[in-house]
Amino acid sequence: MNLRPALALTTVGALVAGGAVTAALGAAPDLAAPGNVVATAQGRDVQVTWAQEAFPSGATGDRIDVRRDGVTVATVDGAATSWTDPQLAPGRSHGYVLVAHATRGPRTLTSPPSDTATVALPAYLVGAATTDITPSYGVNIGGFGLGDGSVIPSQVTGRGGYWPGPQPGDPTTPRIRSRAIVVDDGKQAVAIADIETQGMFAAYEAGPYGLHDMAEAVAHDIPGLPADHIVIGSDHTHHGPDTIGAWGGVPTSYLQLVFDRTVQAIETAYANRQFASIRAGQSDASDLVYNQACSEALNQSKTPSYTGPDVCAVPGKDGMVRVVQATAPSGSTVATFVVFAAHSTTNIGNQVDGDWPQFLGDRLATIYGGVGMGMEGANGGTQPCRPTCSFTSPSEPGYNIDDRFTAVMVNYTAHVQDALAHSAPVTGPVAADQSYIHEAITGPFVNGLFVLGNHLGTPLMRSKEPPWMAAQTIRTVAADVRIGSLLFDATPGEGFPAIRQGVADAVSGPAMVIQLGLANDQLGYLIAPASYVPVIAAEAAVNDNILFNVSPTIGDHVMCADITLAHALAGTDWTVTDPPTCAPYDAADAAQAVAGDPLSSAPVGGISVP
Repeated sequence: MNLRPALALTTVGALVAGGAVTAALGAAPDLAAPGNVVATAQGRDVQVTWAQEAFPSGATGDRIDVRRDGVTVATVDGAATSWTDPQLAPGRSHGYVLVAHATRGPRTLTSPPSDTATVALPAYLVGAATTDITPSYGVNIGGFGLGDGSVIPSQVTGRGGYWPGPQPGDPTTPRIRSRAIVVDDGKQAVAIADIETQGMFAAYEAGPYGLHDMAEAVAHDIPGLPADHIVIGSDHTHHGPDTIGAWGGVPTSYLQLVFDRTVQAIETAYANRQFASIRAGQSDASDLVYNQACSEALNQSKTPSYTGPDVCAVPGKDGMVRVVQATAPSGSTVATFVVFAAHSTTNIGNQVDGDWPQFLGDRLATIYGGVGMGMEGANGGTQPCRPTCSFTSPSEPGYNIDDRFTAVMVNYTAHVQDALAHSAPVTGPVAADQSYIHEAITGPFVNGLFVLGNHLGTPLMRSKEPPWMAAQTIRTVAADVRIGSLLFDATPGEGFPAIRQGVADAVSGPAMVIQLGLANDQLGYLIAPASYVPVIAAEAAVNDNILFNVSPTIGDHVMCADITLAHALAGTDWTVTDPPTCAPYDAADAAQAVAGDPLSSAPVGGISVP
């Protein structure tokens, strides 16, 4: 019996079947696709993670390609399970795909692409920082009255006082700070900083220690943060170092310290930028502040001493607590920024301190984490209830708390929480613009301080040299900052609420207009509108707003300059309508710009009231 053909058929069948199996195996992927791929925003980076790839025995050269949006951006060792994509721009979405490779013998093995891991990056990069500016030695303290007591008796005018410096072994000394927040949309960055002293000038007579000098120093070190994108203010504490000189001033060494530490705070905030989403909201706290020129100022206690009728020849106060908070993708807080019109005269500290902006900033850092920062807003003609006025709502949580510090902190914190509870996301570009304006010094008291202050114990430390001052003409800074749907208008002094309101009326589109007080300079009270000046002047015996006033028109001039600057920030989503009353100011500022910023373009006697 011949069995060979059968065996042959069996062998052929087996070979055919084996060939089919081999063909089938050849069609299968050489390697499994990487699994569990996840992309997460962390800090300034995106962290891509995945499950460890199982490479076959005997394979060599195992590696994994990381593709972002279809382009290979990295190749990592096959044993790796994570990779960091560094320094990405905010506001974009990216898709990450992984492909594994290896070599076995003469063959190159390649896996199918993994599933796509998508990450949507927050709209902004936000950084924040603080630096300590507490003096290590005794300094004059800004306060109430005028002078250091050496010429004008303190019994006549009062004085700010003197702080002897921290006492050895005393841990209770508050630490005053410079605080800074930087916001970057990937194209432009802006910075807002606050210094916890009585006031800071754009430029100083003693040397390059002014707010303008600080901004220039940062811009020199960080080209991505131009000087006109930086707003630096002071919190106007009446318990802080007298960095303006109305109460005797401070040593040059302290000005140098403040300069160095403020520049450091801004630059550290810039270096600390990380992905963050921003929300903003406001809460009505009008019952916690009063208009100095209204009859409500007579009722600074729970029991009214004046029962009416309510009278106010110069109405208006900005009672909104405005809050901006930046949050990282992890949910941690980067910064909480609060602006409120309460003058820093709550007097809740008892040593050198930054009054409510400092204490509230510290409290918010404790509650939320990150950096807390408080800043005065439209504080001209506005003072805080200490802690209650007769019209303060009993619903305020600090209403029945006897300790002033606790009552003020509880009340202000409650409004911050309310503002955040009703906050909305902030979206849109980041931008800023700045200009110089000139104003003739027509206020006799201010002019007298500039001329005779050195002989009266009130040595105003502001530069008296061009371009900041010539004869009786003074130059100062107006600035606008845009952070998405928020418009910040910087006022170089204690601005009246009409300034903010005028900007809000002229610019359509912003979700919120936020006035930053004592920003880029400190030129006293910026009374607005100018029609209020005669009434406030008549109150000079009980209201010092007219005494520390450069000119009747400076408040309106700053408002109009801020409105003009808003054009550069508007884009297609905001519109700016210039009020007819701003024409004289706009014309004067335009003449200065065309002629190269001449001091003489501000007419003697000031700009005529429209």
